[in-house]
Formats: sequence, C-alpha cells, structure tokens
Amino acid sequence: MKDNSGHSKDKDWDRTQTEAEIEEAGMELRRELEKASEREYQRMAADLRWAVLDFMDANPDMALPDVARHFGLKEGSIRAWKAHVTMGTYRQKKEREEKRIEQKQQKLFVPRGKKGIKPGFIERKRYTRFIHYFDKTPEGIVCPHFFILAHANGCPYECQYCYLNLTLRHYPSPTVFSNTARMFQEIRDWLISQQKPSMLNSGELSDSLVWDEDTGFSLNIVPLFADQKRHKLLMLTKSTKIKNLLKLSPTDRVITSFSINAPEVSRRFEKGSPSPLKRLEAAAKLKAAGWSLRLRIDPIIPVKDWPRYYQELIEPINELEPETVTLGTLRYFKNLLKFARYGSGVFKYGQDQHDPDNRIRIPFNERKRIYEFFMERLKVNKIGLCKETVDMHRELGLPGPEQSCNCSYD
Repeated sequence: MKDNSGHSKDKDWDRTQTEAEIEEAGMELRRELEKASEREYQRMAADLRWAVLDFMDANPDMALPDVARHFGLKEGSIRAWKAHVTMGTYRQKKEREEKRIEQKQQKLFVPRGKKGIKPGFIERKRYTRFIHYFDKTPEGIVCPHFFILAHANGCPYECQYCYLNLTLRHYPSPTVFSNTARMFQEIRDWLISQQKPSMLNSGELSDSLVWDEDTGFSLNIVPLFADQKRHKLLMLTKSTKIKNLLKLSPTDRVITSFSINAPEVSRRFEKGSPSPLKRLEAAAKLKAAGWSLRLRIDPIIPVKDWPRYYQELIEPINELEPETVTLGTLRYFKNLLKFARYGSGVFKYGQDQHDPDNRIRIPFNERKRIYEFFMERLKVNKIGLCKETVDMHRELGLPGPEQSCNCSYD
C-alpha cells in the first residue's frame, strides 16, 4: 500500500518499528549501565566503610576526629557506621543478600563424599573488572607485580592460615562467576592491549583448578594464551584436578604451579585438601606431559620436629625438577584472627616483627634457619622467597627484587 507521496506505508512502519526497537535497546543498555554503576558505587562505599572500621579496630587509641582526618571523612558518617555495626544492620543485609543469591542460583555440583560433605559454590555474575593489577607491595618487602584474574572467589579447602578468610570476609561463600563471555572477552582485550610481557595469575583469589572439571575453565583459557607469544598464565592449585589439562597440548605460555606442604603440617592445618604427596603425583603427570611446572612450599610452619616432617618433601621435589621452587613462611595480618573460620592454632607460631607490611611473622632468625634448611637440600635451578623482607634476602645472599619466584614472569 502506498500513501499520496508514493511511499510504502508498510516500509515506513517497518522503519519506525526498527527505530523504536533500537531506542528501546539503547534505553535498556543505559538502565543496565546505571544499575552496574550503582552496584560499583555501593561496593566501593562498603569497601571504604570496612577499611575504616578495621583501621579503628587495629588502632583503638586513635580519636575519632583523627580517624576522620586520616580518611578525609565526616565524623558523623563514621559514627553512623559504628552504630549500624552495633545494631547488626550490615550483617543482616549481607545474610539476606547471600540467601537471595543462593535461592536464585543453582549449585553446579552437589555435596558428595563418604565421610563428609564436599561443599559446592555459588554461581553469580561479576559486575566489576575480572583483571586488575597487583602492585601494592610496600617498600622493604620483595614481591613481583602481576595481574590477577578473578574468575572465582574462595575455595572449598579449610586452611587455617588462608588470607582469603580476611580478604573475602564479607562474602565468604565460595563463588564462581557465571558471566564468562564477558570475562574471556576481557582476557582477549588484555592480551592485545597490555604491551609489556606480563603474568596473569588465576590462583590469587581462588584455586585455579579445584572446580575445573565442573566449569571447564582451563579448556577455555589455555587456548587463548597458546595463540600468542607475549604473556603467560599462572595456574596455581592445591587440587589434583588435572584431567582437562592432560587433554590439551602443553604450551610454554601457561605455567602450572602446585602449593604443597609437609604431610603432617597439611594434616593439621589444611583440612579438606588433597595430601601433598598426591599433589606432587599430579604435578609429575603434568610435567611428564610437557607442561611447565613450578612449586611453592608455603606457608612453612615450624611445628615441633619440623625438619623431620619437611624432609619428606625434599626427595620427591628433587626428582621432579621443577623450574622454580618458592619458599614462604607463615605470615598474616593481625585482623585475620578475627575472621579465621577453621581454627586458630596455627597463629601461635607468629610474632609481630614490625615488618614494613605489618604482617605477623615467625621470628627473623628462625625464618632464616628454615630457608637455609631448604636451600641446602633442594637441587633445583631457581629458589625464590614469597613476600619476604629485603633484609632476609640480603642475609641469605638472594637477589631481592630480581629473584625468580612463583609469580614472576621468568
């Protein structure tokens, strides 16, 4: 049908309808962006709130006006936050949110096991960036800068000393992020835009492989790194879930790394995790298949007769010949004790050394003796220290910031 001008009314209607659909799609996009911006604002505000309250807990003698000036905030805001904490407002809100998420999302695997329950995880979208840069190491502490991939938060293992109990204290339930299309696009963009050869660490906020057989994470991310020659991916794990990696062709762009400990120490303080010797067996299979392999013995804990227990690791590690072994002794922030969920016995080994990063550590001379024990016995090409002081590196004759360790590119 045509109107008096000779144009088709149907075509005009189609064009008008298309324009309306485009406009509606644009409005929907703007609404989603506004929601995301509001969520990001609320998250940042919550992070600031808890940073202030944690600071006040750590500095009880500091007057409220001094705290307000320190953070550039109004005294009234801080008083209101403390009042809400006292009334339980934030705790109740968090419990409601966790319950809402759990009801909405389906667990990706169910509890199983003969003797105990193996926990699942919450699946939800991530609204902030998946990749961010770790460069907060204070002067006086040796730790390389690297990029972190937040594909998940937390893990099912119950390690007493785990720093994630503090880092993720407000959202402790293990979480896998479901909007993977956006995550993998962000990884592709990073691979292209990041000009300096860099390490992307997928095991900083969660275990890289513990859920791999349920999510297929490695099957999707490894090919992205195999197709380029600039960057490397670090997959750090306490698990033995290596089936998917064994299906893939190994690439020097991906480094597999296992966190291990003395079997007796693991039995006491790493509940629910595979035995260290089983982890070493899995590591040996990956190395035999051609994968790059690193190990970290961390945290070393000086239980009674610790040299006898840690000696069990020396021979299998030397036979394995990893490219790097990283050593780390027990260290933690004081506030971790308030959020430790799986016991607190491990913390009796630490003392405040007044180190630059304010972590509690084993006394300096005892740490030195521990490192010397391993350095005399391990027959590997590279040994590094994890988050240690410059003074310790100097005392042991190590290269400090130039060292090769688990998270370094080389």
